[in-house]
Amino acid sequence: MSAGVEGAGVIATDAAISIVVGIVKISVFGIAGVITAQVIAFALLTGLVALPGAFLAKAFVERMPMHVHTAILDAVVLLGGIFLVWSAVH
Repeated sequence: MSAGVEGAGVIATDAAISIVVGIVKISVFGIAGVITAQVIAFALLTGLVALPGAFLAKAFVERMPMHVHTAILDAVVLLGGIFLVWSAVH
């Protein structure tokens, strides 16, 4: 990618960013008083279900040629941008 991070480093960077964003969200919503036991239970369940996906992604990335992984990431970012613009226009 443009920062020189490739493969598992991209996934690790994304995970680290997600953790920081999650902590900020918990802080903001906690201060606002909108975190309930149901929200915490749902968040824990979501994290528990998502955890195996991280290990599967790592296994896929380790076996995937770097150019394929880069192409997939580029395609996902491009499609996400197209969808974002499409949603804003319509």
